[in-house]
Amino acid sequence: MESINDIQNHLQGLQDIKHLLRSVRAMSAIRWRRSKNHLAVAQDYARNIDSQLATVLARLGSDLPAGLSPHPKGKNERVNVGLISLTSDRGLCGNFNTGLIAKAIHVTEILDRKNKDVKIISLGGYGERLFKSAGYEIFHSEKITSSQAVSFINIRKAIAHIQAFYEAGAIDELNILYNKFNYFGSYTPKSIQILPPQVSELDADVAPSAEDMIIAGDPQELKEFLLWEHLAAQLYLAFIESTVSEHSARLQTMDSAISNIDERVGELEIQFHTIRQEKITQGVLEVQGNIRRRQQKSI
Repeated sequence: MESINDIQNHLQGLQDIKHLLRSVRAMSAIRWRRSKNHLAVAQDYARNIDSQLATVLARLGSDLPAGLSPHPKGKNERVNVGLISLTSDRGLCGNFNTGLIAKAIHVTEILDRKNKDVKIISLGGYGERLFKSAGYEIFHSEKITSSQAVSFINIRKAIAHIQAFYEAGAIDELNILYNKFNYFGSYTPKSIQILPPQVSELDADVAPSAEDMIIAGDPQELKEFLLWEHLAAQLYLAFIESTVSEHSARLQTMDSAISNIDERVGELEIQFHTIRQEKITQGVLEVQGNIRRRQQKSI
């Protein structure tokens, strides 16, 4: 059985860990609220881009520009699929990262049976480490931190690199794999294709009348710009949803850890008081024994 000093040291250590967990939880709560606000902005921006793009496509046709058209492939030639995995840079968020990596490995195996080679594009340091430990080669990695203010500038940089890969023929398709936010504490791994663009999935109902459209400059350049902006908006939206899911998962993990610590502290306090009471009882019995012995000697 542990001594009173050992239990006191253990309790102090648990209190120190609990204080740290509360600090992490407080920061995650702030970042969760911030990313939730960014999510509404990202959704509005994506809808606006889709509206403008649908208008341009209605006026100019849905044929893709040369830079975005599918790459011609031979019958037995393998297709290179870029797979963007959106993971966190840090841990302490349950199975947020491991579940996504497991999904990515599953998608990789399915695509391999379809004569497609997967090139992993890792946006998030934690996922990159997990992929490497699982023996997968990283085609391209980029650090887009989710702990600070979410910036669309970093997403534009990532899209610029991906555009260069696509135009050079290094990748023929591009999918995004991320944790889609459902509600607090709930997210689902989701994979969507963004290259070549799926223009048929655009909601034409949100587009204004094509007759009222005013275009300054080359319409085809506007069309290509809006297509790439549509892809950037989709990646940005996926990144924001992933960030919201990450912080909600971390909040739940911290709550669970704090609850476990409270439970363990309660057990140790009971053990502490039990041992302390036993020592007090033992001391009282020893005093009584000494008094009896003295009384017997006096008789």
